[in-house]
Amino acid sequence: MGRYLKSNNILIVLATGLLLYSCSVEKNTGLSRFYHNLTSNYNIYFNGNEAFLEGMEKIKQSYKDDYATLIPIFEYSDENAARSAVGDMERAINKASKLISLHSMTASPEMDSDKPLTDKEKEFYDRKEYNDWVDDSYLLMGKAQLLKHDYNNARITLLHNIRETHDEEMRIRSMIWLARTYTEAGNYNEAGRLLSEIDPQPLDDELQAEYYLSLADMHMRRQQYERAIPALENALDNIKGKKNKNRPAYILARLYEETGNSTLATKYYKKVLKLNPPYEMEFNARISQAGVFDVESGDVESIRKELDKLLRDDKNKEYLDQIYFAHGNLSMREGNTGEAIDYYHRSAAASTNNNNQKGRSYLMLAEHYYDKPDYHLAQMYYDSAVTFLDKQYPGYNDYNRLSSKLNELTSYLDIVSREDSLQYVASLSPSEIDNIINGIIREIEQEEREAAMPEGGRYNMGQFYENQRRFRDNIEASGKWYFYNQSALTFGRTEFRNRWGDRQLEDNWRRRNKSSTGAVGGSSEDAGQAEEEVDVTADIKSKEYYLKNLPLNDSLMAESDRKMADALFNAAQVYHEKFNDYEKAKESYTSFISRFPDNPRVPHALYNIYSICKDRDPQLAESHKERLISRHPESEYAKILSDPDYLKTRMKEANRAEEMYNSAFSLWKNGDMEAAIAICNRAPDEFPQSELLPKFMLLKAYAMGPALDEKSLKDELLRITDMYPGTDEAARASEMIAHINEKVPELKEEDEREIAVSLYDTLQTPPYRFMLVIMDKDLDINRLTFDVINYNIDNYTNENYNTRGELVDDEYISITVGTFPGIGAAMDYYKSFSPADILRNTGETEIFSFIISSSNYESLIRDKNAGRYYLFFRENYPE
Repeated sequence: MGRYLKSNNILIVLATGLLLYSCSVEKNTGLSRFYHNLTSNYNIYFNGNEAFLEGMEKIKQSYKDDYATLIPIFEYSDENAARSAVGDMERAINKASKLISLHSMTASPEMDSDKPLTDKEKEFYDRKEYNDWVDDSYLLMGKAQLLKHDYNNARITLLHNIRETHDEEMRIRSMIWLARTYTEAGNYNEAGRLLSEIDPQPLDDELQAEYYLSLADMHMRRQQYERAIPALENALDNIKGKKNKNRPAYILARLYEETGNSTLATKYYKKVLKLNPPYEMEFNARISQAGVFDVESGDVESIRKELDKLLRDDKNKEYLDQIYFAHGNLSMREGNTGEAIDYYHRSAAASTNNNNQKGRSYLMLAEHYYDKPDYHLAQMYYDSAVTFLDKQYPGYNDYNRLSSKLNELTSYLDIVSREDSLQYVASLSPSEIDNIINGIIREIEQEEREAAMPEGGRYNMGQFYENQRRFRDNIEASGKWYFYNQSALTFGRTEFRNRWGDRQLEDNWRRRNKSSTGAVGGSSEDAGQAEEEVDVTADIKSKEYYLKNLPLNDSLMAESDRKMADALFNAAQVYHEKFNDYEKAKESYTSFISRFPDNPRVPHALYNIYSICKDRDPQLAESHKERLISRHPESEYAKILSDPDYLKTRMKEANRAEEMYNSAFSLWKNGDMEAAIAICNRAPDEFPQSELLPKFMLLKAYAMGPALDEKSLKDELLRITDMYPGTDEAARASEMIAHINEKVPELKEEDEREIAVSLYDTLQTPPYRFMLVIMDKDLDINRLTFDVINYNIDNYTNENYNTRGELVDDEYISITVGTFPGIGAAMDYYKSFSPADILRNTGETEIFSFIISSSNYESLIRDKNAGRYYLFFRENYPE
C-alpha cells in the first residue's frame, strides 16, 4: 500500500510538471493560451482593476465641486483630489506590470505549413501578443498613470498599446484615454487630432459616451462652449443610469447658461432635479434656475417663493450666502438695483466658510459701482473681491489688475480731496475747526456701531462700504466740505485694518498688536493690568489726529499744493491711459491747469487734452494747441506740435546717444577705462535731455571702480541714486552700495551718522523718555515689559513712570519708560539700568538703550530706525 501511494504521488508531480511545461509562455498552444488568459483575468487583472475602481471612488469622494465656477467633467482633473488615490493607482500599475511580465505570450504557435491559411488564420498568426489580457493591462496602466498625473508615462504606455494591440476596440479605448492625457497636459491640438481620427458611430453606447465626454472636456478646457454642448448632449444620450447622468446634465445646463441660452439652461437644470442628484448639486440647480430665469416673460414671484423656501429650510444654513446672491441677481435683472445691492451685502455677510461666494458678492458690487462709475466704491469692492476669490477663479487676474489700477487712481483722488479739505480747514477759525472735528468723530463712532456684525463678532466690511457711500452723498448734498476723505469717508477697510487689523468685537479690540502691552508706573504699575499708552496723533477719534497735518504756514501750504498738483495730474493720466475715461481725464487735466497754472507739467497737460480732443472735439483741441504754443513755446510738447520735423530730430539725437553709449560700453568691456570715462563725461553736455544719462553715470562708476577706494566709489554711486531715483540704474547702484556697506561697515555708520544729524537736534526739549531696544522680534514682549515694570516697582516706587512695549515694523522690540521732566533724571535712570541684570532669557540678543528728548522722540517715531538715533545719542550725550 505504501509503495502504491508513493508511486501515485510521483505520478501527480510528473503530471503537474508536464502541465506547467505545456503552459509555459515560451510554448504557444491552445492549452497554454487558455491557462494564461484564465490566470490573468481572474487573478492579477481583476485585483488591479479593483484597485483602480477603488481609487476612482476615493477621488470622487475627496473632490468638492465649486458650483460658483464651471465644474469639470472628470474629478481626477483636480490634482489634490487625485492625490487621494495614488496608493490605489500604484497597486493597479504594479498588478498590470506583473501580468505583462509573467503572462505575456509573444511566441507564435506552430502551424501546418501544408495547409493554406484563411484570412482569419492569417490574422491570428500575425499577432504580436496572444494573451488577450495584456493589452487590457497596458490600458489599465496608462489610465492609472494618468490619474496619478504622470502624463509622460501615461502617454508612452497608451501609445505602445495603440501600436501593439490587435483589438480594434482596445485601440480606440486607448486613443480616447491618450486624448484625455493630452487634454490634462494642455496639449489640446494633439487631443483634438486623436479624437478626430475616431468615428464614434460604430461604437457601442458605453464607448460612445466615453468618446463624447472626452471631446466635451477638451472643448471646455479651450472655452469653446458652443462646440462642447453637442458633444455633451451626445454623451448624455449614451450614458446609462440616472446616477451617471446628473453631472454631465448639470454641466450642460451651465454651458447653456454661459452661452446665453436661458431656455435650454432652465430645461437641463430641471432635468438634473429629476435625476435625483446629491443634495448640493440639487441645491445649486435650484439656485441656478433663478439665475437664468426670464424675468420678462416668466413668473418672478414663483422664483422668489422658491428662494425664500430655501432660506427657511434648516438644511440650507450653510448656503444662505448663495441664496441671497441668487436673490440679488434676480433683483438686478429686474432693474431693482437698490434691492440687489442689499442682497449682495447680505450674501457677503452670510458667507463664513465659502470665500469664493463672498468674493463673487463683492465682485457684483464692484462691477455695479465701476459701471456707474463710482471709482472709490468700485476700488473697495474689487479689492475685497480679489482678497476672497481663489486665484484659480475665472478672470481672477483681470480683476486683480483692475483692482490695482483702481487702487492707484483712488490713492491720487484721495490725496486731492484730503489736501483740498486740509487747506479749507486751515483757513477757518479755531472754533470752527473744533466744531468740524467733533462732528467727524461723532460720525466715525456712529459708523463703527453700524458696521459691527453681531453674527460671530466680525467686521461687516461690505455694509460699511455702503454706509460710507451714503455718508459721503449726504455730505455733498448738504454742501459741506470734503475733509472726511481718508479720515472718515474712506476710513473703511484699509484705514481700519492698517490701524487695528482684522479684529473680533471684544473688549480692548483697539489694541493694534496683541503682543504689545503697556502700564502706568508707581503704585498702579501692575503687571497684570497693563494698559497701552495711546499715541493720540494716531487715533482717528482724537482732535490731534486731524490737526497734525493742517497746512498752517506758507511752507506747509506750498507742500500741500505740490502734493495736490502731483496727485491731480497723475489721476488725469490714469483716467486717460488706464481707463480710457476721456471725459474724466479731460476734467482732471483742466482742473490741474486752472488750479496750478505755473506748474512745470502744464504743457504736458495741455498736450494731453489736445490728444484727447483731436478726434472728439477738434475745436477744443485746436484752442489748447494754440495755448500750448503761445504760452509755452520752449516746451517739448509745443515743439512737437509746431515743428513736424522736431520728433525726427529728437529720434536722431536719441540714436546718436545710444551709439555713443554702446561705444563707451564696448571700450569698458575691452578694458579701456579712460576712454570709456571720457565718453561718459561728454554725454551730459551733448545729450542733456537723454534718458540714457543714468546709464552713462552707472557705466562711468563701473569704469572708475578699480581705481577708487570704497568711499569714493560709494559717493559716485550715491550721486546716481540722488539724481535718478526710481530708475533701474539707481536700483543697481543701491545694490552695490549695500555690498560696500557690508564689506566696509564703517562707511555705512558714517552715512547713518550724517542722516541722524539731519533728523535729530541737540536741543534739550523736555520731557525725556528712556528707550530700550531688543533686536529680536520673536522674544516675548509682555515678559520683557513686565521685567522693566518690576524693576521700576522695586527701585522707583514713588515715580509715576509709564512703561510701554511694542514691536516696531516687525523688526525689533522697543520698551519706552517715561516721562522724565529733565535730562538729569533721565540720565540717572539710563545709567542705573542694566539690561543684562533686569531682562530674563534674552541670550545673545543685541540690546541697547538711550534717552531721547520730546522733539527727537517724534522724529524717531517717523523714522523708526532706532540704531540710527543710537549713533546720534552716543555722540551727543556722553556718559
